[in-house]
Amino acid sequence: MPEERHSAPGEGRTDTHQGDTTMRRTTRIATAALFALGSLAGFAGTAQAEPIDYVRIELLELTCHQQSEGDHDEAYIKITDANGNAVKVWPGNAKYQTMGPGYVRSLSDANGNAALVLGKEQARTLTVWDYDTTSSDDKLGATLVTGSEAGGEVQYRSVEGSGGVYTIAYRVVDI
Repeated sequence: MPEERHSAPGEGRTDTHQGDTTMRRTTRIATAALFALGSLAGFAGTAQAEPIDYVRIELLELTCHQQSEGDHDEAYIKITDANGNAVKVWPGNAKYQTMGPGYVRSLSDANGNAALVLGKEQARTLTVWDYDTTSSDDKLGATLVTGSEAGGEVQYRSVEGSGGVYTIAYRVVDI
């Protein structure tokens, strides 16, 4: 049986009341601190986005199997950047490169272009064009390259358009 305690009127009651007040105050402070920590933890968790794994498209070569006009094409390559804009990536130092059946051109001078960098969940479109001085340029074909192709294996994509047939060799590498 619990032990009974007797005290004079008002005695002990003050101690109990002060103890209750202190206990309530401590509980309120602790609860507020826990809510604040929980809110901060939740805020910090939403503020930190998952890191994006980036890859780079490494362009290797362009092969002409059939030109689109006359005896040769004046080929160049554009890629869509992260904003959807078409950016010329090859050739780096000229308007175009002459291409005819059996021609194989290195694309290595394009590989410093920032538009060739993308996230593993993203995609870019490579488009081969024929430069024309007297009319609008002809689209010789396009292919979609995805960041998920990363692994370093050489990919060969055939593109066709306006009568031309080309193969683009590239690989997607982790950076």
